[in-house]
Amino acid sequence: MPVFVTVIVGWVPGSVAGTFKKKYQVVTVDLPGFGLSRIASGRFDTGTHPEAIQAVLDHAGIDHAFLVTQSLGGYSGLSYTVHNTDRIAGLVMTSTLGPVGDEISGLNAKGREQVKHLSVADFLLTKEFQAEEEERVHLFFQLGSFNQTGPGRPNRLRNSLQGSVAVQQMRDAIKAGVHITVLEGGADVMVHKPAYARLRELLPEANVQLVEGAPHSDYWDNPQRFNAVVDAILDRAYPAR
Repeated sequence: MPVFVTVIVGWVPGSVAGTFKKKYQVVTVDLPGFGLSRIASGRFDTGTHPEAIQAVLDHAGIDHAFLVTQSLGGYSGLSYTVHNTDRIAGLVMTSTLGPVGDEISGLNAKGREQVKHLSVADFLLTKEFQAEEEERVHLFFQLGSFNQTGPGRPNRLRNSLQGSVAVQQMRDAIKAGVHITVLEGGADVMVHKPAYARLRELLPEANVQLVEGAPHSDYWDNPQRFNAVVDAILDRAYPAR
């Protein structure tokens, strides 16, 4: 059975993992400092996250996988992918361009500056969802409380993977046979729209796909849409192995 590995920071809702278990072996990863993956050393750094993906794949005996990532998970997912093209069949990055370097880093920084006044909730979820789904909003942040790092936490995460992957490295990975999709949420305020447009120009080999109406946390806000988009990508891209 093909292996589908989700690297979504914190907890993956059952509506996501359960859907894909019907077709794939699904492994979910709590990155160091998130969910039940605790850190005793005090080293809260995204630079340790690719090692965690490696450790999970090794422990599960997985030789080849397709990574699906969201937000901060995209940093470790992209870094691991470009350095392990023999082990990764494909990567879906949703709601993040942060790990991409070159011109994209500058565009991302500009975009974040423009929305820094927003609340955490407005960063992550649509106002409509917040108004209509109060219980699920509460649960979203309650699950986030398991994390050792993040908003409102004394432990801050050092993001050493910011801008760490060059566009050429992504191109080389695609040439090596790795599928790369970057999903742009039409309602995602966290990533600067011109950054996606520029990535399309710089890397036409990748699938940079717009998801109309999707906010930053679409896997939680609208899991049916998220699942349908990812499922279609997997159907097209996952090689028979």
